[in-house]
This record gives sequence, structure tokens and C-alpha cells, in this order.
Amino acid sequence: MQAGKMKIIGQISKEMEAVAKTDAVLKGSLTKVSLGRRKAGGKDKEAFLLTYKGEGKTKTVYVAKPRVAEVKRMIANYRRMKASLERLVELNVRLFKLKR
Repeated sequence: MQAGKMKIIGQISKEMEAVAKTDAVLKGSLTKVSLGRRKAGGKDKEAFLLTYKGEGKTKTVYVAKPRVAEVKRMIANYRRMKASLERLVELNVRLFKLKR
């Protein structure tokens, strides 16, 4: 019983370290939208939008092309952190059950 408890505590520490090391995060999704053509024969204009839920409403923010890679990285960071938090919850439940 004690060995299982120590293993879970070790896993919790590892997940907490992963959360602590997480860089900047953004929640939401990035979408590329076409704005149509400006001139006859010209290329389609594109824009990037970050959409997220905030204060009970869906919000959209324009993302400049040079920052698209940064936003994608921040969204990926959020998803990794969220997964780590879910694992932490499961590990803490297991630990809680062992302490009965």
C-alpha cells in the first residue's frame, strides 16, 4: 500500500513540474479567414482570428500574420497544461482513495 502511495505522489510531483514549466498559454482556436480579393486578378486576402470564451461570451481577436506561430504555440501549451491538470486530478483522486 505504501509503495503505491509513494508512486502516486511521485507522479503528482512530475505533473506539477510540467504545469509549472508551462510557458505562456492561450485558450481558444485560431482560424484563417478569406477576406476576398482587393483588385481584379489579385490574390485573396487572408486574416487570422483567435476565438475564445470569455466572461460568458464568445470573443474574437485579430491575430497579425507575424504572430500566428506564437499564438499556435500558446494554444498548444494550454492544451498540454489542461491535459496535465486532468491527470493531476485523477492522481489526487487515487491518492485520496488510498488514504481512507
